[in-house]
Amino acid sequence: MSEKVLITGGAGYIGSILTPYLLQKGYHVTVLDNLMYKQTSLLECCSNKNFNFMRGDISDIKLMENLVPQFDVLILLAAIVGAPACNENSTLSDAINCRAPINILNSISAEQKVLLPTTNSGYGIGDKIDFCTEETPLKPISDYGKTKVKIEKAFLD
Repeated sequence: MSEKVLITGGAGYIGSILTPYLLQKGYHVTVLDNLMYKQTSLLECCSNKNFNFMRGDISDIKLMENLVPQFDVLILLAAIVGAPACNENSTLSDAINCRAPINILNSISAEQKVLLPTTNSGYGIGDKIDFCTEETPLKPISDYGKTKVKIEKAFLD
């Protein structure tokens, strides 16, 4: 039996590339996305028997509490991305980027795998001649970067 994967925000840029790849590898993939940008990036996947699409939002606590336990792997891509978008609607940004992942964290079991992509915004403004590594100190300057660092720390803890 192949693993069941939930991708939140899976109709976005990364999810639209990752979903067909995982389906090709034999995973059962469910994408949860609110389609706030009216994207149609996953239409090609709809004919695959291992694909399921759910229109919904990760900030819906009841939905996520019921949904999360059904999956072996959670890939959390749903986010309001970038400082300008987060500054435009800080309430929505906090709900999607901070409170929703914390809710998911509280719903997962030790047997589940979680992939939580992060961003270079956690590093803040660095030296122009140095590359960031895993050892580079995190010094976010935007609310977006601060939130991403906070959520990553919560999941690592």
